[in-house]
Amino acid sequence: MNKMIAALLVTASAVAVSGGCGTTTAGTPVTVVREIVPPSTTTAVVAPPATSVVVVEPPVTVTRAPSLTSCQRHFAEGSSYTYAFDAWVNAGRPLSWDADRDGYPCEQSYGNRN
Repeated sequence: MNKMIAALLVTASAVAVSGGCGTTTAGTPVTVVREIVPPSTTTAVVAPPATSVVVVEPPVTVTRAPSLTSCQRHFAEGSSYTYAFDAWVNAGRPLSWDADRDGYPCEQSYGNRN
């Protein structure tokens, strides 16, 4: 803490009026020394608020390729119609293989066989 010292030259009559102490004779200059303490100051450091960056990826639409039906898969693999027909029978003749329900499967892949 810094202190400042001020010296004030006053007359004896002024000391008597201002409440000074000690004996003085009229007209004798008196030096009054008083310690002056400056007001204390506090320095505050204010930090800016923390910032954060959020990166948001744009939405992505995933479209699955349509899956192959059993008939399309057999045809794509190069299987014969006889092999596809036997596979249909072994699978329990599912209706999903015979679109027109005429008893001949895989007609859309292998053509009309009836």
